[in-house]
Amino acid sequence: MTKNLKIILAFGTAAALGLAAVFSIMERAQRARSESVTWPYVEQLAQAGGYAKAAAFLDERLGVHPNDALLYYYRARLHYTVSDGAAALADADRAIKLGYAQEISHLLKALVYGRVYGDYVKEAEFASKALSFDPTYDEGYLARAEAGYALGDYKGCAKDAASFSRMSPGSPDGWDYGLLCLEKTGDHAGAEAAGLKVLELKPASHAAMWRLGRIYAARGLHKRAVKRFSKAIRLSGGRAQYYLDRACSCEAEGDFSCVAWDYASAMDWAEAADYTSYYYLLGSAMHRVGEFDAGLDAAASAVRLDPLNPDAYALRGRLRADAGDAAGAKKDFQKLSALSPARAPEAQALLKKLKSKK
Repeated sequence: MTKNLKIILAFGTAAALGLAAVFSIMERAQRARSESVTWPYVEQLAQAGGYAKAAAFLDERLGVHPNDALLYYYRARLHYTVSDGAAALADADRAIKLGYAQEISHLLKALVYGRVYGDYVKEAEFASKALSFDPTYDEGYLARAEAGYALGDYKGCAKDAASFSRMSPGSPDGWDYGLLCLEKTGDHAGAEAAGLKVLELKPASHAAMWRLGRIYAARGLHKRAVKRFSKAIRLSGGRAQYYLDRACSCEAEGDFSCVAWDYASAMDWAEAADYTSYYYLLGSAMHRVGEFDAGLDAAASAVRLDPLNPDAYALRGRLRADAGDAAGAKKDFQKLSALSPARAPEAQALLKKLKSKK
């Protein structure tokens, strides 16, 4: 065999081995792609077969790949979706220990503490930890804004909301928190700008519409406030607080029919129906527009809920007097005097006025 032939054969063997190595790498890569797991796939499994099916799938994969940090992160995230905080934290810690993307694993811990356990101090702590690994991670600012709002750190919340909105201006979430927190700080101009941005991105957001109404009311712009409250009521189908807030602005505008209507509408909601003060306001509003029967019903509810409240008896007494029930009015004015001796002169004046009507 000649020297040249040996060289050719040697090169041919090397090329064949190199080609085999390339094919081997390609096969491993293809196998890895076929075996890879994505979060959308895990979500799809959970939606189709429930949490148990998705969890079983991840358990099986982890049995084969016990050091796959991404699988631990996915399982932590799956636990979080069913509010299993302890399991979610354990798997997030395993992902962190194995070196998986620190910012998202720490953020997941922040969300578990805040949204599952209601521990907003821990939520803020782990959101900050996530941001220490990646200061450009927008979701970290949003989670910390959420924690700040819950903890009453409204300035910090507003700052984090602004950071999120700069990074993700097309998301309404940052503007939402900006609206909430700026309103709390008294920055009405900033809150208004954030609220208008929310409505630009989410025109059907009745909550943003309502909060804009509150901002206008705080600035004494009650006509504009009424318009916003009215839109919020139309968009939502009505909420107790929306009616109560519109009633206050209608009062400021001198629209007493609106006041009476809104207090009556608010009382259809359980969160308002157990408060003596709201029945008192409803009874007073009905009295002012001459709806004595509705007013008496409201005053009676106020007395029932708080039988030691002198205001409730004073209101019912006035309503009874104007409705022609002198005997009932007398009893209520006497009860007013008995419950609040300091108001005895007021009760005597009402009784005297009552006698003059006879």
